[in-house]
Amino acid sequence: MNKKLKNEIAKAFNAPAPSRKTSFIRSMPRPYISTKAFILSQIPFIKKSVWLLSSLVLLPAVWGAYFTNENTVWIVSAFIPFLALLLITESAKSATYGMNELEMAARFSLKSIVLARMSILGIFNGILFGILIPICHVANNISLIQTGIYLLVPYLLTTSTSLYLVRKFANKEVIYWCMAIAVLVSGINMILRYMADFLFQLNYLAWWGLTALLLLGFVTKELYQTFKKTEGIIWSFVLTD
Repeated sequence: MNKKLKNEIAKAFNAPAPSRKTSFIRSMPRPYISTKAFILSQIPFIKKSVWLLSSLVLLPAVWGAYFTNENTVWIVSAFIPFLALLLITESAKSATYGMNELEMAARFSLKSIVLARMSILGIFNGILFGILIPICHVANNISLIQTGIYLLVPYLLTTSTSLYLVRKFANKEVIYWCMAIAVLVSGINMILRYMADFLFQLNYLAWWGLTALLLLGFVTKELYQTFKKTEGIIWSFVLTD
């Protein structure tokens, strides 16, 4: 087929320029869901085992309070790192199982899903802390501030370190590293209690508070870096307000 004939065929079958294209696209129905409804829709996707295992941290607190055990806060603080571990493993499932690219092309952006699930579990953990701190405060007869800080430090340390590992090494093996971190933090917490008891005296409370603030800053930084790395398809963001 010569070039002239090709040109003639191209002219004969040339599609006309679309008219009112922009108004037509804007008139098409667009799926919409409110932010609240979207967040609530993610609750069923969180494993029931996560809810159950997270709630089990209440058992040592209730047990210690019932028997007025002065070691209640230290026992509970040893379980707290695993509460953080459950949050990290549930929120990082897409990254660790290599589902990022598939979920990025879904109706909702991967960033929105991760943020929603972390928010849900974060609120749930906050409720647990709201129950644990008063119980440990009564059982150990120490101030609410001390109790809160002694429980928050191992939680924030596990969370910040695990977020860093998941962000740097997005694979299945990283979950085992996060487990190791939770066990290590739990063990160090107990060792310090029995081998460096002076660190838990009231005059060291300011240092504990400073450590908690630094760890909170580190968690915030890692969350920002994590969401920055988790880039979603741009059009997905218009599906939530």
